[in-house]
Amino acid sequence: MFKLVAGRKVKSCAWMAALLLVVSAAATVPSLRPVKAQGVLSQDQQQTQLAQRGVNSCLTCHNNPSITSVLATPHGGNAASGTPAANQACQNCHGASADHASSMQAPAVVFDGGGRFPASDVEVQNQVCLNCHQSRSTVHWAASEHQAADLACATCHTIHTSQTAMRNELQDEGICLTCHLEQRSQLNRRSHHPVTEGLMSCNDCHNPHGSDAVAMLSRSTVNATCTSCHAEKRGPFLWEHQPVGEDCTTCHNPHGSTQDRMLAVRQPFLCQSCHSEVYHPSFLYSGDDINPNAAGQSVVGSSCTNCHSVIHGSNHPSGARLTR
Repeated sequence: MFKLVAGRKVKSCAWMAALLLVVSAAATVPSLRPVKAQGVLSQDQQQTQLAQRGVNSCLTCHNNPSITSVLATPHGGNAASGTPAANQACQNCHGASADHASSMQAPAVVFDGGGRFPASDVEVQNQVCLNCHQSRSTVHWAASEHQAADLACATCHTIHTSQTAMRNELQDEGICLTCHLEQRSQLNRRSHHPVTEGLMSCNDCHNPHGSDAVAMLSRSTVNATCTSCHAEKRGPFLWEHQPVGEDCTTCHNPHGSTQDRMLAVRQPFLCQSCHSEVYHPSFLYSGDDINPNAAGQSVVGSSCTNCHSVIHGSNHPSGARLTR
């Protein structure tokens, strides 16, 4: 194509020919793009690959049932976005363990020290759990008696097992009573709360992760804990029995007793430990003055409660002495 300018024909595409010449010359020059270095991946790259491969990267070696059973637990499910399996899999709990995968060194965090590697410090183990398990039930863990005793979460919780006593609230006493031997003995006395029968759980009264109450009670006071079940004893009553409003354990041993109704001491001696008025009821009743032909109402049967039958309190206008 030609164009007429000032009476002369000029090639309007001369510049295009020059451009084609430059492009063809560049095509013969070797590519200058950077080439990815070949060799050992960095630790960060290894950790990224492990995370991308998920739990399968660990199960290649750790394929025994005691490990693979974790896939049947909440930790092993990936349906919820917050679970370990949905994020970095095993690394969520055991830490970045590229050295373990490449050269069989100890994982960053070891929970069970019974195997090849020693357990990590308890504080390190527990912090891994608390990174996710932050809730109302664990808010007092840092000041709890179990934390002060250097107790690890894995001492009570078996993470890789789907069915454990700790996951069944009516079986968890087997775990608690492994350490709390005094309470084990009390729960085997003839009068006790039905914990060993599977009708109650230790967690019904206690929060093992800590609380702001004495003995890690699940509620703020002893009485609030007891009356959460024994509501009929809560009151308020027209005529109050003072120890009932103060502390149920003044008269009862909540874990078990050799006396009826889990009383701490047999009547009438339990009542006489407080009631010291002249003659009645502070008179020391014994079998010496009992008529052999009749039962003494103060030492037989319900003793003081033969007469003072509503011992926890009364709403009767004439119930000042808790007799009705």
